[in-house]
Amino acid sequence: MSIRKLVVANGIFFVEIPEAQLFLLCGAPADSVKHLLRRGIIQTIELDGVTFENGPNAILLSDSMIQNGHLCNLAEFPILQMLYRQGMLIPQHPNNTGAKPKLIGTPEQLAAQLRYIHRGNYGLISVDEMVKAGIDAEEAESLMRIKLKFAFGQIARPEAFVDCLPLTTNVIEVAAGVTVGRVAHNVFEIRHGNEMVEIDLNLDRGEPYPCPYPLTHVAIDRHYFAVVHSGDGDGWDFNRPAMGSVLIHQGRVYLIDAGPRAIALEQHSSHLTQ
Repeated sequence: MSIRKLVVANGIFFVEIPEAQLFLLCGAPADSVKHLLRRGIIQTIELDGVTFENGPNAILLSDSMIQNGHLCNLAEFPILQMLYRQGMLIPQHPNNTGAKPKLIGTPEQLAAQLRYIHRGNYGLISVDEMVKAGIDAEEAESLMRIKLKFAFGQIARPEAFVDCLPLTTNVIEVAAGVTVGRVAHNVFEIRHGNEMVEIDLNLDRGEPYPCPYPLTHVAIDRHYFAVVHSGDGDGWDFNRPAMGSVLIHQGRVYLIDAGPRAIALEQHSSHLTQ
């Protein structure tokens, strides 16, 4: 059997075709990398004395931007996992073979994801942008030098390190002998040789994308002023929410830099700041 389809979670699938060197994440809602880590699909391996992660090298995007109130396409962290934790972008890394992560989807979704990944990877991309954000030019120059050091010397356009494969009405080849076609809205056929699997990224009515870690309800006292941590993890920690804070001032609640699973209590009277 050349195709292996794994059900990762609601609306998330993983398709392996080792013969074609294709490992396809189908659906990329929030925390999809954490689900892959929790399921053991992403593992730590060693090559030429270098330890790094394996995992997907392509993403099939949802046709829908939102389902049941949840964003469907958040490809930033899966792409970052490929570029840095798998080493596909790191100079002299044994997994930097010249192959790029692949994004497959409608032209509109591809364009949106490229803009999102570009800012997610670099943030502010020039001294001028930093100055306009409120810091002085000398500090901006210093921060830009640090940013360029971590960016291997240049701010590259996302097209330089991500291959985009537009999927419209035609069947397209995404790897050697592997084709993807749309058979209905958000329903796809993946073929390799005489084998085929169907991927349905539609959620049922009221069905959520699941959270990879348990969440509990917490009662927050309405102090005059307080800072409450809503998470101490990061984008890779599948046991804890990403770092965030709840600020309380004069009884009002502000959610600051929230991760994808944070919920503002008493939303009608709260102010959310990202």
